[in-house]
Parts: sequence; C-alpha cells; structure tokens
Amino acid sequence: MSTSKRGPRKQSSTSKRSNNNNGRTGRGGSNRATKNPKSRSNQGYRGADDRKPQGGAPRKYKKKPSARNDDILDPIPGNQEWGGLARKGVLRVHHDDLKSLDAPAEVKEELEPDELERREERKRRREERDRREEELRSEARAAIDRAQKSGTKETKQTPRALKRKPITRGPMQLGEMQPRFKKSFGAEQGKKNLKAFFDSMRAFEEERFTDAGRKLRPLIKADHRIPEIYELYGLILYRKEEFTDAADWLEKFRHLASSTEQHPVLMDCYRAEKRWNDVDYLWDELREVSPSGSLVVEGRIVMAGALADRGNLKKAVYLLEKGWKAPKRPRDHHLRRAYALGDLYDRAGNLPRAREMFQWIVSFAPSFVDARDRLKNLN
Repeated sequence: MSTSKRGPRKQSSTSKRSNNNNGRTGRGGSNRATKNPKSRSNQGYRGADDRKPQGGAPRKYKKKPSARNDDILDPIPGNQEWGGLARKGVLRVHHDDLKSLDAPAEVKEELEPDELERREERKRRREERDRREEELRSEARAAIDRAQKSGTKETKQTPRALKRKPITRGPMQLGEMQPRFKKSFGAEQGKKNLKAFFDSMRAFEEERFTDAGRKLRPLIKADHRIPEIYELYGLILYRKEEFTDAADWLEKFRHLASSTEQHPVLMDCYRAEKRWNDVDYLWDELREVSPSGSLVVEGRIVMAGALADRGNLKKAVYLLEKGWKAPKRPRDHHLRRAYALGDLYDRAGNLPRAREMFQWIVSFAPSFVDARDRLKNLN
C-alpha cells in the first residue's frame, strides 16, 4: 500500500492526546455547568425556561401610570445628598400633589332660586337668633352687675332744681287752633303756619323727625304764645335724643299751658342729664295735680327708673309696687308699668317675681316690646 493511502488513517500520538483531552474537557465542563447554574448565569447563559437573568440592584422607583403622557420615570425630588428615607418621603408628597392636581373638580350642587332663597332666609334667621341670644345674655350680665352695685348710693352733687312757678291750677283751656294762629300771625301768614304745623305733626307721627323739625323751625323763631308749637318741637327733639334742648322747649310748654301733660317726658329728659332734683320736683308736682291715672303711671315709671339709676333699687321697686293690681283688661300704661316692674325685679335679682311679671305681659300681649325674649332668658 502506498504512503499516500496509509497517511490519512494514521494520526500522531500528539494529536490523539489532544483530541482525547478536548473530549474530556467538554464532558467535564458540561457536567459542572449542569450542577452549578450560578456559573452559567454569571456567564450570561439562559436556562431551559428562558428566564431573565437574575442579580443586580432591585429597581426602587417604578414608573407610575398617569393621566399625562409621560414616558419617563418621575424624578426623585429633593437634594441628592439626602438619605434614602428622606427622599422617599419627598417623593410620596410629590406624588400626592400630582394626584390632587389630576383629581376632577368638585361639582357644585345647582339649586333652584326658591331653594336658594329659603336657605338664605334660614341662615339669616339663625344668625338673627344667635345675635339676639347674645344680646339677652349681655343684658342679663349687665342687670346682675347693676344689682351688685345697687348698694352704693350716688354721692356726686347734682345741679339744683330750676326756679319755676308751681302749677296750682288746672290746665289752660285752649280753644281752636285756627283763631289763635290768625291772632298770632295774621290771616294770610296764619294759614301758612297752621298748614306747616299740621305737616310737621304728620311727619312726627310717621317718625320722620328731621323733616318734622325742619317744617316747624320757622314757627319756633317767630314771636307767639301758642304752647302746642313748643310742645311738638320739644317732643321732636326728645325723640332725636337731644334732651337738653327738648327740656327747654317743654318747660316753655309747661309754663304757657300750665299743664303737666308732658311731665313724664320732661322728667325723662332730666333723668338722662342726671338732674335728679328736677326729676323729684316734677314728680311731686305731677302727684299733686294728678291729671289722669295713665299720666301718673307714666311719671311713676320714670321716677322709679331715676331711683334705680341712683342705686336705690329697693325704693324704686316699692314705688312701682305701691297700689299695683293686675287688671283683667290691661291697657297700654298697665303693660308698661308691669314691664318696668319686671325689669327692676330682674335688676334686683328677684328672678321669680320678674318671671311672673313677664309671664303676665306675654299672656295678654305676646309682642309687647321684648317681653317674650326676657321671659325666655329668665327661664
């Protein structure tokens, strides 16, 4: 056999050893790879189930679905040098803010106009009720304070009573208005002034006191002896709480008319100015003349209030209690006297008697002044 034919079948010993070694290496390496999967994962191989490679740091911040078209992860706010816990807290607050921005706006309830008006009315009544209750509580506290201070009497000297001629006769008999206006102002001017007087009286009854005073002022400046003009102007000033001027004009009415008809109003003017001697003088004069029961009751109420203002609550209560008997058909001056007496009981701390008086008033006239509220506050 030629050399060329035998050559391919022969292999050198070196090459045989090399092939044997490679085969052993492949078998041994394959066995080791099967027994130690970590070595294969570290080298990037995949297993039979084609799982993703494991290992590495876990991903802390994942992409959050959002209504906005963001394809990137939310950045971690805060300083990069902060710790992980602080940065996570800031990130959570940041995400909460984003949620609040993405939240749909609240839909307000649409109400009918009538329902809105009813709600506003209920709200207004509730506020008015709360305000009134607070006022009543304030009045009650003030009444208690006055009662505690009632033991201290007025030591400050008050002005002396004015020198005035006493009224020893009945009121002057005044005739018709038109002849007296004609006599004082003349025929033509008398008609104009009489019309101005009645216009002023109408405005006074409608409680338009500024207009009433403006219409009557020209008659005040004129020289005349018509007491009704001074009386009306004094009442206008009294209702405007100009007590000093009101007292001057009412004193002129008292002198010209020789009447005690406006003594309670005149006493109240002096009470506001704390001219106690004048109040006492006019009360004694009113009691002596005694023109009518209702007028004396009005003066009694003012006098009792003046005594209470001076700290003599006991005497004030006695003055109003004297001769008091609840009538079966009370008139307006009876209700006013009962209200004043109930107020004095309240100021003196006699709550049962005060409650009794206000209860009597409410039983006959529920809307008289604020008697119902006073009774509710006492209860």
